[in-house]
Amino acid sequence: MTTIYFIRHAEADNSNSDGRNRPLTDKGMNDRALVREFLQNKSIDVIFSSPFKRAVDTVADFAEKRGLTIELIEDFREHYIGSWRMHNVGSWIADFSDFISVCERQWADFSYKYPGGESLAEVQERNISALSDILSRYKDKNIVIGTHGAALSTIINYFDKTYLCENFMAIIDLTPWVVRMDFNENGCIGMKKIDLFQPYQEPDYGCGKVVIASLGDLKAYRFVVIFSRYQNKWLYCRMKGSDTYGSAGGHIENGETPIEAAKRELFEETGAMKYTITPVFDYSVHIPTEYSNGQVFLAHIQELGELPDSEMAEVKLFDTIPDKMRFPQILPVLYERIQQC
Repeated sequence: MTTIYFIRHAEADNSNSDGRNRPLTDKGMNDRALVREFLQNKSIDVIFSSPFKRAVDTVADFAEKRGLTIELIEDFREHYIGSWRMHNVGSWIADFSDFISVCERQWADFSYKYPGGESLAEVQERNISALSDILSRYKDKNIVIGTHGAALSTIINYFDKTYLCENFMAIIDLTPWVVRMDFNENGCIGMKKIDLFQPYQEPDYGCGKVVIASLGDLKAYRFVVIFSRYQNKWLYCRMKGSDTYGSAGGHIENGETPIEAAKRELFEETGAMKYTITPVFDYSVHIPTEYSNGQVFLAHIQELGELPDSEMAEVKLFDTIPDKMRFPQILPVLYERIQQC
């Protein structure tokens, strides 16, 4: 498995209008320690960066401590909006309402660009091309890439089409910021967003937003959820020590495809012996600390065996979703969509 840590630069001095040479603020220089501390036990093999000063400086402290050189990749540079910036001399976000309008227009139409500037599609194409080259050259390595907010957001969007303008705007002031992506021969198999100011915060799915996507729209799957039909009812399972019920499902393990994970979880959590199973749609749960992508399956069970010795206490049949359920912010949204299928 190849793991890449995208490091969005620390706080930059936006009073400097020179995008390529814009430095970090004093706070940004101090916050580099957060990057160093986060990466120190990650067994990093190589470091790449956008050639822009603020991105290089953010990873330079860690690189120096580890004795690693930083290879500059021009295609990882930040999005250049174009002539719109010329009207904002001094600070590129001097008129924040105008900046929001620019973002909304370009995120709504990835091909749109201002005179002399780049479209988000062009930014995404060159960033993904550079990323693909690194993945081909450094298989099974742990890699750091110094990057920028908009450039990184187009990379995330490539693997997760539910990541749009509102998500980009949510990380405008989050500097430095880390996105971890894991890759195997099948492509991106996992993605996690990490707030360096609270890196060990546990995911709070209670504040999550569930976004439904068409089957195959997402690439970085972490979870599978299986809605199961048995004897013309919905079959749910209850964990030991809990009074709530939920669908079978869980993490996709290393080396598994979503369908392989779905079949394993279905057996482990329900004891299903004979069944048909079909992928139906993708979903993503957006919470402040991470975006978790998954795939939803529909299973028709013909035969149940004994419940395997696992974390599940029992399975039970329902006409609809249970009153007491695990992940009550997520399950009803997925159930509503599965009914339409």
